Amino acid sequence: MTSEKALLDRAIKATGLSDFGDDGFRVGLRVLLRSLASSGVPATQSDAMLAAWQRNLETRLKLVDHRNRHPEIAFQEIDGPLVVMGLPRTGTTALVDLLAQDPAARAPLQWETANLFPLAERATWADDPRIEALEARFRAEAPTSPIVASGMHIFGARLPDECNSFLGLDFWSPNLAVGTLLPEYVEWLRFTRPERPYHFHKSILQHLQTGGPAGRWVLKSPFHCFATAGLVAEYPNAMLVQTHRDPVEQLASNAGIVSLIRGYGPDDPRRAATGREQAAQWGTGMQRCLADRADPVLNARILDLSHRELFRDPLAAMQKVYDHFGLPFTAEAEQAARAWLSNPAQHKSSIRFTLADFGLTEDEVDAAFGPYRERFAEYF
Repeated sequence: MTSEKALLDRAIKATGLSDFGDDGFRVGLRVLLRSLASSGVPATQSDAMLAAWQRNLETRLKLVDHRNRHPEIAFQEIDGPLVVMGLPRTGTTALVDLLAQDPAARAPLQWETANLFPLAERATWADDPRIEALEARFRAEAPTSPIVASGMHIFGARLPDECNSFLGLDFWSPNLAVGTLLPEYVEWLRFTRPERPYHFHKSILQHLQTGGPAGRWVLKSPFHCFATAGLVAEYPNAMLVQTHRDPVEQLASNAGIVSLIRGYGPDDPRRAATGREQAAQWGTGMQRCLADRADPVLNARILDLSHRELFRDPLAAMQKVYDHFGLPFTAEAEQAARAWLSNPAQHKSSIRFTLADFGLTEDEVDAAFGPYRERFAEYF
């Protein structure tokens, strides 16, 4: 088993840096390492996961070092970000892709989050050579990517990235356990409550803002449901949109995409374990979100949007978001949105999963999501 100290030492040696900033990230890292050690995954997969976590540590070291050398970054204002949240497979990606088309918007793009260093320069941001380098990597990986081949997700250097990539630098992110079953880490994610879950997240936005174009941040992650109050505490002027879809449909789709990522075929017993894992994880996420939304002040800040209305009329859904928050829906924003909708990067997949594919019943889903299903039934 690779120890916490060994992984930290490798990152320190690779970068020549030693200040990781706040130590809160170490708890998640320890749980991850212990969970990986008991997972029984092949050595090649374990080594790849450890290498990815080391890269996260190296990026963290570089971010903290850059911040220490440029303390003025701390004065960057992150004002009024528009944040999309909701269960996975409820249209969060489609909505953030659409909202990001507004020339007044600024989304963290996949090429940026993959290349936080060196910092992008505003003058060359639109044609930074790292964009094409990442696109070339995506093209090379596409033929062997099951979720790309199935049409369930598309990667693109110029597409918005999830906030999960930021949260992963704090080792508090479901993305870190998406490649295989890591039950102990998923349980920790379900119930842990970091003191300031979005503190490091904000520092990354400030970092990106110093090098890229100006604009209102457009962000998204289903995982924001786990700490909605923490998100608002860090971004007091945030505008929140929560997308909704009946978990009976959503859970089958989500367990399907996770199983594809993990390489679990129809006869693999780990498919059923994945279904139970996803039901428990996101059922808890919705319980935590409902608990935060019991605060009437916080609840009033959230616009609820159904998966159905988003896909029936995306432009009307975008207009609804702008109207709700008093944002100007300019002719330029509408034109860009229409152009995007005429040839979107993401497409609907023809693959359909059912609860039975993962050994689940509707009663089991209702046990995990009952209060959520009751409260938001009108959006299903």
